[in-house]
Amino acid sequence: MVLTVAVAGATGAVGKTIVEQILKENKYSVVGLTRTEHVESPIDKVQYVQTDYDDHAALVQQLERHAVQTVICAIGMLGDDCSQAQVNLIKAADEATSVQRFITSEFGYFTREERRHVDPGLDWFLEAAELLKNSKLTYTRPVCGAFMDFLGIPHARSNIAPMNIAVDVQNREACIPGDGNIPITMIYSYDAATLVAKLLEVDEWSEFSFCNGDDTTLSEVLRMAEELCGEKFKVTYLKAEDVEKGDIPILKVPDGSGIQPNELLDYSLFGYHLYLARGFQLPEDQRIGNKFPGFKPRTVREFLEATWRPHL
Repeated sequence: MVLTVAVAGATGAVGKTIVEQILKENKYSVVGLTRTEHVESPIDKVQYVQTDYDDHAALVQQLERHAVQTVICAIGMLGDDCSQAQVNLIKAADEATSVQRFITSEFGYFTREERRHVDPGLDWFLEAAELLKNSKLTYTRPVCGAFMDFLGIPHARSNIAPMNIAVDVQNREACIPGDGNIPITMIYSYDAATLVAKLLEVDEWSEFSFCNGDDTTLSEVLRMAEELCGEKFKVTYLKAEDVEKGDIPILKVPDGSGIQPNELLDYSLFGYHLYLARGFQLPEDQRIGNKFPGFKPRTVREFLEATWRPHL
């Protein structure tokens, strides 16, 4: 019997990548939960279901009708409404007779209580975790670190919106918070999605599922990019107090990103704050890739080589 996985936010950047990798594993049937009726660029073999996250009874019925065994929430936590959608989905999954497991929408930095001053939205993740602790569901909170996809703009295959933060390889520029030597775990989005897909094969889950990425620093990333391109970048080092005040320059807004300079500033400040708070430094133990001896995530160097070497 083929098990069915429901992916909420299946058309979003992270959700679509996860769906692609689950299908690549070719072991599960996928139902994509979407808010809209029309899906642009649908993926073959995925049944998309228009979902109202505010209708509890209908949501329970949808999960049971499709015999969903595992729910993966990939709704971007961009506001209270998104958080409430995940809360409602957890409650429906807990009630649905077919659902046994739930993967929360985190995927980025390591959400810990002491980082509340950095991320006002931390309560969204903590509320979901507390709800799951008191449910019948087996659950895990995936932690990926920082996606390295932005280093490959515009050549890398990625569903992640193009955004220049920290190191802009295309324009040979960089904005480095602090001295750039704080540890950071970086991972290609498709490697992270592969690990999430492989989690479906694991019987026992820990509360946190840490991804196996490349443990490096921004200074080292910059050095590798300059070495590959054969030239020095224009580098601005950002003082922590300037980041705190929001008084920082931003890198060039990528063509086709659809974002405005003020939005890039907000994203940059959020990322730099988390970087300085060591939010992207993941524990080395309990990394889920260790359960799969054949899995080897791409390093930053390998990603840069594959993405940029053909275009230099």
